[in-house]
Amino acid sequence: MADSEQLRLLKEGVATWNAWRLQHPEIHPDLRDASLAAFDLRGVNLVEADLGGADLRGTDFRQANLSGVNFSKSTIDIFTKYDNVRGCDVGVNGLYSPATDSAALLRIDPPGNSMQGASAEAVLESLRHARKLHTFSLLLAGIAFLFIVIKPKTITLPYLAGSFKFDELSYSFLAMMLSIVLLIQVSSFIESALQGARYLNDRRSAMLVGHFPWLLSKYESAQPNQRQSKIMRLLLVFHPVVYLYFFTKWDLLFTANWDALAQHYMEMSVIFGEYLLPVFYVVLLKLCIHIFSLSEGFQKPILFDTQTERTRRSDMERLAEAVEKQASRTSELVELMRKREA
Repeated sequence: MADSEQLRLLKEGVATWNAWRLQHPEIHPDLRDASLAAFDLRGVNLVEADLGGADLRGTDFRQANLSGVNFSKSTIDIFTKYDNVRGCDVGVNGLYSPATDSAALLRIDPPGNSMQGASAEAVLESLRHARKLHTFSLLLAGIAFLFIVIKPKTITLPYLAGSFKFDELSYSFLAMMLSIVLLIQVSSFIESALQGARYLNDRRSAMLVGHFPWLLSKYESAQPNQRQSKIMRLLLVFHPVVYLYFFTKWDLLFTANWDALAQHYMEMSVIFGEYLLPVFYVVLLKLCIHIFSLSEGFQKPILFDTQTERTRRSDMERLAEAVEKQASRTSELVELMRKREA
């Protein structure tokens, strides 16, 4: 249980608490199982404090010094704030203290109408759908890139009842519309996966989601790999910009011939040139930016609490032992009945 005097000092405010900590740096604060829900602890000094089992729902830890804090079995929620904290690593699903190998995880069940919870399988299913749809969008952009490199007059694409022939302009317009539809769904699935990942709280789930083979959701811990990952994710996410090539008169743009460029767009269909193209450009750009920001959300580790894992493993071992004993007794009973019948 938390030290009542220390808890009283903390409730008096951050200024009072920090002044006490300066006077007594040798004391390791004992705040185990304390209810600190909705406390304003911005800038608080909780160095080497024991927050094991504490209720940290809605607590404001922004700019706090949490070096050496024990977080084991403590609870946070989506309203807990921990921007710019010191001494801790921020993960997708909570806070991790390297010094104590403990984590404060978002373990509280979400509201009953949110249809969210701790399910690694649901997260993986969302990522699979997102990857499949995104791959199809990449394929469409790849065909458009072939128009740029090979420069065929037309391209033939098969469908169920035959085939269609497209020139570069008509294909790009169609591919751009399809990409918008696909990327809207990709965005939805990635967002669902990211929200679901926040409720994961065990080693198995962290490993399953963390090793999912898709660059947009893969976390890289090494600094050089992080830079490479960011560049690759930028290329993968912003692939629809290839369609801009076909709707821009590059020779006029490079020579700054604005009158001729404006005339080029005026000669296009009114709906196509003046309304649809700008709308598609803006929608595609916003979708790409949103998807990239979601992929950035996965560039944090999915955490688990070591002490909780040990307890969970012990519970599983006891359960396995009980099942094994029960199976042994059942076998003995069956053998006894066989001898009786004989």
